[in-house]
Amino acid sequence: MNKIFVVIIIMLFNVFCLTENYAQCSDAGICQIGGHSMDDEGKSLFDISTSYKFGYSGKEDDVQFHSLQLSVNYNLSDNSSIQFAFPYNIQSGPYGDVSGIGDLILSLNQKLFSDEASLFDATVGVKLATGNDNKDNLPQVYQSGLGANDILFALDYSYDKISVGAGYQLAGKRNNNIYRLERGDDLLLRAAYIFQTDNFNITPQILFIKRLAKSSIIDTNSIQETFVEVDGSDQAQLNLLLLANYQINENYSLFFDFAVPFIKREVNVDGLTRAFSASIGINISIN
Repeated sequence: MNKIFVVIIIMLFNVFCLTENYAQCSDAGICQIGGHSMDDEGKSLFDISTSYKFGYSGKEDDVQFHSLQLSVNYNLSDNSSIQFAFPYNIQSGPYGDVSGIGDLILSLNQKLFSDEASLFDATVGVKLATGNDNKDNLPQVYQSGLGANDILFALDYSYDKISVGAGYQLAGKRNNNIYRLERGDDLLLRAAYIFQTDNFNITPQILFIKRLAKSSIIDTNSIQETFVEVDGSDQAQLNLLLLANYQINENYSLFFDFAVPFIKREVNVDGLTRAFSASIGINISIN
């Protein structure tokens, strides 16, 4: 187990300190559903968690992100559960400080097949445009919400400690930001492995995200309301996400995650670029 931690720390050092890669799965939503594993099975009827996340956009925009999130999971039956995530976001940068509620995510998870060693499940959800997307007429990177109602899908398969999955985010309509942004859809592929002891587990994940169409914004050079595609906005992302969980007792656990990119994201028209992000939180389980 100690060797595993050394390898992971070396990987993070090389990615974070020796390169300037700015990408990461963020508040677009698709990374926040799915990703279930055998380790999640059958532990409680009801889970509630609170967390704090910090992120940084990189030197070009120089925006810091702070997010407080309340998340709830309720098991409707042995095969079905519902989840919601409600964030409060704060963005701070050279042009000012903006804060407010973020976009609410609601999802339903359905187990399709399981046995003692494997699990196959599906998740469908929505990301609702509850956050402000045009406060103080600032660019999208400063906004607490994306301003569009998106539909989310995910399929995940786990065998013992290994899990793989795929997700799709169907982006909503054009938002009301000063640039009138309309995003393309996103495809997500993920792979993970759980390293586990009695009270502690650590799960490295590789996330590949591809924007399937270019984003478009209003043409500021036109006297009429016309929109233009943003070159390079259909870029791919490859990220390392490190998840850790410490079980304090039957009802309480602490969790931590840290994410860094492998590929530089050249275009940040949607405001989702992160040089890194980290979060810490506590989960309460009610049986």
